[in-house]
Amino acid sequence: TPSSPIFLFLDDLQWADELSLQLISALVKDSDLTHFLFIGSYRANEIDDAHPFTLQLDELKRKDVPITNINVECLSRENVNELISDTISLPRHLTKSLSDIVYKKTSGNALFLTQFLLSLWDEGLLLFSQLISD
Repeated sequence: TPSSPIFLFLDDLQWADELSLQLISALVKDSDLTHFLFIGSYRANEIDDAHPFTLQLDELKRKDVPITNINVECLSRENVNELISDTISLPRHLTKSLSDIVYKKTSGNALFLTQFLLSLWDEGLLLFSQLISD
């Protein structure tokens, strides 16, 4: 119902078995299932044209099931510096050397970046700064 919509998110669909993919396909093709939103994520570099996920996705497109693709790329070195600068409240020129190290370690992968920064925080190696502007 409109007051109780259903939202289903599944990650790593590149690893889903064929029966699970068929179930997902049946759900998103069911026109009687209203107020339902399915969001799936997968790693494009781990599938090819013959992969079961690709085949199911192609079938959904042929059946005119609306699909919106959102490609999430790695962050640039500059974006990593902006994130770190904003996170610890220091000007970008002061976080550049740390950002270069973090970028080299994570290649700008947002998940790895977040996990790495959290590990630095947990170990007391990353601190928040209350920088006072002159």
